[in-house]
Order: sequence, then structure tokens, then C-alpha cells
Amino acid sequence: MTTKREKPKPQINKQLKDVEPRPKLKDNQRKEKLSNYLIDVSKYVLTGVVITSLFNDVTNKTTIYLVGLGVVSLTLWTGIILTNRIKVK
Repeated sequence: MTTKREKPKPQINKQLKDVEPRPKLKDNQRKEKLSNYLIDVSKYVLTGVVITSLFNDVTNKTTIYLVGLGVVSLTLWTGIILTNRIKVK
């Protein structure tokens, strides 16, 4: 005759029980966070790509400036649109 072993019940840490779940973000808050992120990305690209290429000896500056400014303007424009500061018709 064999006996079945019962699996031990997992012990939940008492501190974890007291933690409240993080509140879900509303759609407006998500758009605002994404817009802030995109505006920051445009600043970093402007600083990292365009301005540092002024100080370094780069052979093809025109391409770097065009791609860098294109990315900056695209991310900045998208970030501004998502903040609802400019309404697209």
C-alpha cells in the first residue's frame, strides 16, 4: 500500500501580500508618456548625431545631417502631436 504525498503549499511572503498593484495607466497618460519619450529621443539624436559630428572629423557630413535632422523632426513632430498641443486636421 502506497501513500500519496501531498505537495507543500507555497509560502507567500507577508510583505508581498501588503503591496498594492500598480494602477493601470489611462490612454491619455500613455500618450503623454510616449510623447515625452519621443521628444527626449529627438533631443538625444540632435545632441548625439548632429552636434558631435561638428566636432569630429566625419567624411560624409551631409548624410549625417540629413538623416539626423530627419529623425529629430519626425520624433519631435510625433511627440508634439501626441501631447495634443497641435491638432492634426
